[in-house]
Amino acid sequence: MEGSGTEERYDSFEDYSSNKDIYDNIKSQVGVDFDSFPDSIISKQEEKNHPIIMNCLRLRKYLMNFRSEEECKKKNCCQYINHLLNHAVRDGYSSQSDTFNIFINYMNHHNNRNINNLCVSKLNYMKNDKYQKIEKLYNVYKLYKIFNSKKRDKPSCSSAKACAKSYDNIKTTYTNIDDTKFCKALKDFKEVFEKNEHISRKECASDVPNLLSYPDVCNQLLQISEKAMVSMEQQNTGLQTEVEPEGPRDQQKKEQMADFKDENSNIPISMGTTIPITLFSSGIGALLIFISFYKFTPFGHLLRSRTQRFKGISEHLSEEEYEMKQHISEYDERNSEYNEYNILYNS
Repeated sequence: MEGSGTEERYDSFEDYSSNKDIYDNIKSQVGVDFDSFPDSIISKQEEKNHPIIMNCLRLRKYLMNFRSEEECKKKNCCQYINHLLNHAVRDGYSSQSDTFNIFINYMNHHNNRNINNLCVSKLNYMKNDKYQKIEKLYNVYKLYKIFNSKKRDKPSCSSAKACAKSYDNIKTTYTNIDDTKFCKALKDFKEVFEKNEHISRKECASDVPNLLSYPDVCNQLLQISEKAMVSMEQQNTGLQTEVEPEGPRDQQKKEQMADFKDENSNIPISMGTTIPITLFSSGIGALLIFISFYKFTPFGHLLRSRTQRFKGISEHLSEEEYEMKQHISEYDERNSEYNEYNILYNS
């Protein structure tokens, strides 16, 4: 866990159960792969190396069950196998850290390039305090898994009792827990245990408590952590609001405001053309109304007589103009005849 980043977490019971089932299924299937182990990592000829080679092959086989880095991360697959490898080197090797590096070198070999992105950065020789916490937590999980096994007709109340006792021992051992993630793992398991149908029905009588004792210091740590998370989320929300890019709806509103401004800026120009048109239309309308009713008003009679008089004058002027044109035409004809006569006479 050391140096592996803040995203690391302790296995939940569900994580542990799933990863343990995968490992138990493959651990006896690696014998056929022994000859494929590269001698550049460690010699296969020395018998003392066989256990470490087998663990390398189990590591590879285990990781091949996860189709992607995301799936592996979701099930916290790296912590489970990392703990198993730490357990293996602590159990049988004096130079534990150097022995553990063999696993890392093997995962970096080009034969494993299709899976080395899953956990190679998370494999590490753990400090003893971290290792012991996970060891105790996994022991609680192992006992509960036996108790909760569907292979049994009746639940194993002795396993449930041992599980509750192991859980309580963690509280006794770590009186001043300062690991928030470890506290969360303990709290999550407490909820799983107490919701179990056999426990909630008290089928194991008084041998098993229906409520697990949870460290008070963990309550305080989790409250502080939750407050910090809420504060961080609020800050992130505020920052996102400030720098959040415009969405389609915001862009549409912006375009509508721009159109509105454009319309307002065009008002002086449109008013200049609209006022004369409006006045002209109003004048025509009034004139039409006035003409429609002139026959039925006293003023209409006066206007009609004036109109007729004007019409008479116009007709008189037209007759005079016609007569004048006739005189001019006759004069032109006479002048033309005179010119012809002069031409004949002179010739």
